[in-house]
Amino acid sequence: MMKVLIACGLFLGLLLPVNGFAQADRSGEVQNLIAGLESASQVQRVNAAKVISRSGLQDHAMYRMIADLLKAGYSAKYEKKHADEMSWLCKALAASGDQQYRELLDEIAAKAPSIKLKKYAKQSAGLIDHYAKQNQILNSTETFDDELSAEDNRLVSMFNSDDVGLKRDAAKIALRNFANDEKVYAAAASALSRMAKDFHFNSQYVDTMAWLCKALAASGDNKYIETLEQVHDATQSVKLRSYASKALAALK
Repeated sequence: MMKVLIACGLFLGLLLPVNGFAQADRSGEVQNLIAGLESASQVQRVNAAKVISRSGLQDHAMYRMIADLLKAGYSAKYEKKHADEMSWLCKALAASGDQQYRELLDEIAAKAPSIKLKKYAKQSAGLIDHYAKQNQILNSTETFDDELSAEDNRLVSMFNSDDVGLKRDAAKIALRNFANDEKVYAAAASALSRMAKDFHFNSQYVDTMAWLCKALAASGDNKYIETLEQVHDATQSVKLRSYASKALAALK
């Protein structure tokens, strides 16, 4: 009887969500991306690497596969498209946030026949810690809303983070997706308001706010007009004022 109770307890433990919420099953995404990496089409392989670089996925087998592709291909005779593919694979590998891959990226930065590939390998090696932090944010379940899709939850987490680059990436993704939940746009508006109140006059900060303006324009919801007007009227950045103005025109 005790064994039965223990077994039932273990089974229920597997069913119970972590931190009170169910972990999203992203195995389908992983398999699709692995298929893309294995594709005979270079375009599909590059596209898979691009998606991986911003996905927050933490699948060890997929990253080992990327490492193997780099080991087999980085030293090949220079050809522009191949160098581009290898460069994207370096960025995708860095997105693992795993320091075990730094040695390989450092090796590519030192020995690759392509100057461009050397540059991106070095850059990617330096971004591993950044991606480790980013992955924690993207995979956090502390603020997970079970009324939202896994992707919308990730977007909200990105908008709510203190990472300006993550906010910009989220705005770009939201702009491409079109059919985002209202809570995603609300998080984008909140991020834009916070940034406006603590404005920093540097290119990344201004660019991120511009993308947030574009994302709010894409919402089609005029309740964000007030936020955009506040940004437009308060900023001294000509670029940001221009994007806020365009977003306002789209909503009015």
